[in-house]
Amino acid sequence: MAVFRSLRRRSSPEWIGDLRHVASTVPIDYNPHSTNTSESTIRPLPSGAMTQAEPSCAISVLVADDEELLAKSCEQILSEEGFDVSIEGRGGGAIEFVRRHRPDIVLADLKLPDMDGMDLLREIRQVSPDTLVVMVTGYATVDSSVEAMQAGAFDYIPKPFTATQLRVLIGRAAQQARLSRDNAALRDQLRRRSGATEIAGNSEAIRKVLSVVERIASTDASVFLSGESGTGKELVARALHSRSHRRRRPFIAINCAALPDQLLESELFGHEKGAFTGADCRREGLIASATGGTFFLDEITEMSLELQAKLLRVIQERQIRRVGGGKEVPIDVRWVSATNRDPEEAVQEGRLRQDLFFRLNVVPICMPPLRSRKDDITVLAQDFMGRYVTEYNRPGLKLSGRVLQELRDYTWPGNVRELQNVIERLVSLSSGDEISLEDLPGEWVQEQPRTANGNQRQITADRPFHEAKAAAIAAFEKAYLQDLLRSTGGNISQAARDAGIDRKTIHRMLSKHDLE
Repeated sequence: MAVFRSLRRRSSPEWIGDLRHVASTVPIDYNPHSTNTSESTIRPLPSGAMTQAEPSCAISVLVADDEELLAKSCEQILSEEGFDVSIEGRGGGAIEFVRRHRPDIVLADLKLPDMDGMDLLREIRQVSPDTLVVMVTGYATVDSSVEAMQAGAFDYIPKPFTATQLRVLIGRAAQQARLSRDNAALRDQLRRRSGATEIAGNSEAIRKVLSVVERIASTDASVFLSGESGTGKELVARALHSRSHRRRRPFIAINCAALPDQLLESELFGHEKGAFTGADCRREGLIASATGGTFFLDEITEMSLELQAKLLRVIQERQIRRVGGGKEVPIDVRWVSATNRDPEEAVQEGRLRQDLFFRLNVVPICMPPLRSRKDDITVLAQDFMGRYVTEYNRPGLKLSGRVLQELRDYTWPGNVRELQNVIERLVSLSSGDEISLEDLPGEWVQEQPRTANGNQRQITADRPFHEAKAAAIAAFEKAYLQDLLRSTGGNISQAARDAGIDRKTIHRMLSKHDLE
């Protein structure tokens, strides 16, 4: 089938219908720059020249071209080959489509009314690196072809071209897309068979978490993760995504505590040009960008109640409206939320809307603190060691038994994240073949209230009295709070009652010792 740059003559519905009929049987060559009708002729290919592409296995193709007849002709041919074909006439629309649907292949014209094809290619490569882009050009120059390939195009095809050339080229791209899919599926299969997971550990507490993850990963049920900072809530969110049917689509995470309200709203929902000062162009929001995938709302209890109300509507209606816009955009995401607070207390305190909590809390998962899974400390430490001895080129470096025991005895207020940081620090600073007690950070050792055998650490006069006293009091407060929270399962209200102090004092002390 020939591809057309321009065809304003004989553009009646009857002509288009006839053209589609012919396109399904023989290729057409069309010279868009000729005024001689004899130069645009329908000519049959030699016998046996029509090469069929392999079955597409639902490979999706986006045709980005402003010439309606051209685009529909390509759609006709590729659809007959079994491809799932869509059409966009402008570069901006094509980028929006790629963000939402992540097509396997984009057939893009080098000249679009609102965007240069090379700019479109670069945008697609940023938005969806796995999407293969085939550039279509009416001017088969060496420079444009080389530039397209250097910018990351899978291939290019010059106009005019035949139906066979189109089928063969898109067929080759489809083969690579299927190969990428098969490789991803194989990696996932091997991971499942080997039981490998980023959430390491063998304790009963973590096995329960992993069991829930495996049971619900294939569903679209919303998940609400709670637990102290550093316990691996985002790892669980990513594990849910990687095991789901959405794994080939985006996983997008945002920390609701990291941005002020106006900026957070714009990041979540997007905005139209001129919606507020500094909005010099339209921007798609992160939620819309995650369509087809998973959206992770970290620290959702830090989001304002007004913004929570807007988010609730988005979740209920499955539509989003950009800031300053009037058009509703459909979305399809799986929601995973997290907080380091007790979510039910957050509802009672007015930090979290009850109706939003009910929407998001379909499957609750409480992440256990590291101090309650002592058996996993050695496993995690060795796992981090394996990662960092490779990263820092320290083959053969290992942890001594004494150090492992110290790690097990520590209360880990920063949980798994703190353990990871300590291991990285030990590997990067160690000079021998084995990490010993002397390699442990001095301030880290001083914060531990007890030695490996359970005795109180010896107090030495190695600093001024008032400084030593303040350090001892701080170490006592921290250890007391950790033990108190462990005994109450992280329940702040119960901890305050058991300690005989108010909840504000508990929160102040937690903040002071970075235990929130």
